[in-house]
Amino acid sequence: MKPLVIKPSNHDEWLKVREEGIGASEVAAVVGLSPWDSPFSLWLKKTKQVPPIDETTLMHLGHLLEPVVATLWEEETGGKVVKSSAADIIYQDAEKPWRRVTPDRIAYRISAWSGKKEKILLEIKTSVVPFDEDELPDNYVAQCQYQMLVTGIHECELAWLASGRTFGHARIAYDKEFAEWLGEEVDKFWNNCVIGMQEPELTTVADFTYKGSTPDTSIEADPEALFDIAELRETNESLSSLEAKQEALKDKLKLFMGENEALVDSGGNIIATWKSGKKGRTFRLKAQKEQ
Repeated sequence: MKPLVIKPSNHDEWLKVREEGIGASEVAAVVGLSPWDSPFSLWLKKTKQVPPIDETTLMHLGHLLEPVVATLWEEETGGKVVKSSAADIIYQDAEKPWRRVTPDRIAYRISAWSGKKEKILLEIKTSVVPFDEDELPDNYVAQCQYQMLVTGIHECELAWLASGRTFGHARIAYDKEFAEWLGEEVDKFWNNCVIGMQEPELTTVADFTYKGSTPDTSIEADPEALFDIAELRETNESLSSLEAKQEALKDKLKLFMGENEALVDSGGNIIATWKSGKKGRTFRLKAQKEQ
């Protein structure tokens, strides 16, 4: 069955419609594959127990750079992006309306197998870290699979601009079993957790930090926890010892420098400074690469 196509009149309306389901960028959190969200933190957002997160500068830049990455993909592949698909268009499952996605772009490319023009989804990413096309991030793969499931377009390419200078793209083949499993997990999360208000399992430190502690409760340490406690104590002792040594070395160098502001090597390169300021003198060791 074809999905319903919803075309919000503006971005605010799109955000409102998007809240009424699980989008592709959220599916990784549902199944524990997101590096940013857990099922619990997503549940808090979906049930409006926490305020929505404001768009960051990096997120805004990502949106601004989407047309650039789309153009690079066209130039690299010979494919053609459907310009109207740049709008906030929502594809909604006709039978399960909480399944809803907004692909970055719809495009056409020539199939490497049949030589015919085929319709595909184009997912666009900008990143400050390099991409490995042979080992794409699980959360992006899940996002693409879910989009293919909901839209019924079973071809997708991921295109990216990394570190502002490296462009790449990779085909993501439709994995029917994985995509359908994602859909099933989304169904359970929506019906049990969002509609039924069943709290998901807490799985991260952030989850337990937000939830807080239960007064007058305790848990007995197992062998692994006891080992971790011993290692933590040893690490703390080592850090204390190193911090004491660090301060002693700084004081020794300060005494050597006296009233001088800089310490230089035989070549005249500054290797440390001890400058006066509004809050007294500040000692700074120059890093090796700065010398």
